[in-house]
Amino acid sequence: MRIDETLVLGVDPETLWPWISTTERLAEWIADAKSFEAKPAGALVQGSRLIVHLPRGAPIEANVERAERGRVLVLRAGGLPNKLEVLLTFLVREQEGHSVLTLSAETQLTGIMMFAEKMIASKARAKLTTWVEALRKAVGGSLGG
Repeated sequence: MRIDETLVLGVDPETLWPWISTTERLAEWIADAKSFEAKPAGALVQGSRLIVHLPRGAPIEANVERAERGRVLVLRAGGLPNKLEVLLTFLVREQEGHSVLTLSAETQLTGIMMFAEKMIASKARAKLTTWVEALRKAVGGSLGG
């Protein structure tokens, strides 16, 4: 199962990049997390880990599988209910001076979870939509927009 959301932001990819690669900026638009922690500290790079502390339950840990500054960030998250593993991809491309960001979430449903695919897809799509709208507001607000 794969869900994609795309948005166009009125900033170049270099300006957008910290919003998806630093814990401080992620916390400004992914509001369903209590906090984020990078190990090692600093911007997310290939090989680093992102620990997402949720309001309830155990933290979710994601490994950075790929990071190309201003272009792509790929996180593989485990520790989710029902032993789900999610591949979260932030793909940035430039178009006429703007950033086009595609946010993708992909998982392989197995067992009984296959019967709930429509419900899971609907919830995942709603979550990504909420995130991209919050990112649009956060980036716009940081520019005085």
